[in-house]
Amino acid sequence: MNRGKTGLLVLIGLASMFFLFVAILYGSSTKRQDAIDRKAELDAKLGVITESDITIYWIGEPPKELEPLAPVIKVIEPSSASKENLPIKGPSFHTTEYTPDGRLVSEDIPIEYPENMVIVISGSPVITENGASALLDSVAKNGVPVIAVGDGASEVLGNVLSYKRTHKGQGTSLYYCLGKRYKENILPKEAVTAGGYDLADAIADFIPVAMEDYTPVN
Repeated sequence: MNRGKTGLLVLIGLASMFFLFVAILYGSSTKRQDAIDRKAELDAKLGVITESDITIYWIGEPPKELEPLAPVIKVIEPSSASKENLPIKGPSFHTTEYTPDGRLVSEDIPIEYPENMVIVISGSPVITENGASALLDSVAKNGVPVIAVGDGASEVLGNVLSYKRTHKGQGTSLYYCLGKRYKENILPKEAVTAGGYDLADAIADFIPVAMEDYTPVN
């Protein structure tokens, strides 16, 4: 092979490597921009939620992608769930009871809650009997919508509400709101399984639905 042909092959090889490098760089840049755009879109959805008068009672660990919701999320360790940290139904009126000699025996004070409330359960939580009772009170008596994310959480919610699930397994979810039907797999199974931004985006889309369903119980 003469020098001319060898040089031509070298140039072709270098050109191919250059265009391959550009393609890889462009692909990487596109993926990076897609990730930035996706985060911005999610943050915009979460921003709308945080601007609402809402408290999200999260039993378990929220995805880190939902960090912008921190001002309105109350994270509850499953084993510590109780009537002290869940939105149970409180008394309608402020009442007091005294002994004949004027000593205070008991006092019931209405609980002030935000306009909107949602309970989310995630992971495979171990909830005590007191926690299960407080959860049932919050959902069945106070009408707070509840979303269970994942098979373990859905099983716990189903047991608390005495509901037999039709769908079980990885990626399942369960939703209930007083006056509404039970809804299974309200979150895309692939999003629940994938976690991360997929799950955070699915939850951000569904919370407004739960807010719309919620009707305070008098």
